[in-house]
Amino acid sequence: MTTEPRPKRRRWLRIAGLVVAAIAAAHGIAVCFGIVISWPFDVALNLGGDVSETALHAPADGRRRVVVLQHGLWRTPASLGRLERTLRAHGYEVHNPGYPSTRASIEDAAVLLHAAVERIYAPAPVDELYFVGHSLGGLVIEQYLRGPDARPVTACVYLATPHRGAVLADLRKHWFLFPLLMGEAAASELSPGNALHQRPIPAAEVSGTIVGDLGEGNRSIPGRDDGTVAIGEAALTGARDSVTLPLSHTAISYSPAAILQVLHFLRHGGFARVAEPR
Repeated sequence: MTTEPRPKRRRWLRIAGLVVAAIAAAHGIAVCFGIVISWPFDVALNLGGDVSETALHAPADGRRRVVVLQHGLWRTPASLGRLERTLRAHGYEVHNPGYPSTRASIEDAAVLLHAAVERIYAPAPVDELYFVGHSLGGLVIEQYLRGPDARPVTACVYLATPHRGAVLADLRKHWFLFPLLMGEAAASELSPGNALHQRPIPAAEVSGTIVGDLGEGNRSIPGRDDGTVAIGEAALTGARDSVTLPLSHTAISYSPAAILQVLHFLRHGGFARVAEPR
């Protein structure tokens, strides 16, 4: 049995290192110029068929029911494409505005959301206004709702949103690649110690949380988590309802199980009961 010569092995390691460096540099340049390179990834994950459940269709009573979506960090509106299509097929008017998550602060993103909501109201009044946010998108929604001129909300659904910050952000913020990949605005505000997380969270009484649970998905995070956000971080004190699903932080944004729960909450004001993961 022969072993690979060391010079050849070192050469492959150098090539691998150069490839990683090139990818990181390309993403850094993309972030600087506002180019989001996760779009193909987001599209691919959301190619699945629309989720259909006739019983969860919005009432056909002529009321204007609007759902506004907000994607997470390093993602695009395409990351909620399957959810968007499904909600529209179930009788909702859906708006899925994006924001530069690696360049804008949560406060800046909330300003963009405010402008998007006002454009929705421009042509005609809205009878029911719903928000659905994945991860950081949920924090953007909460910041928007803190504004004195926020529109009255009917209900909110949060998908794996770390309402008071995520410990993983503290653990990773000193990595040299962290600001390059995630930016230095909203990503830094994910730290649980950020003053943003000391503010009251509006509309908790009409909100629902969908929490991912992979057990000890990430050993850097104490306790159970979805690989990125701890179960306790995705909990919202005073929420109307909460459901836990055995899904990862990314999968919870496009999984049929999670999408059905969103539909159930919008239709009935609560989630369908499921067996808790062990």
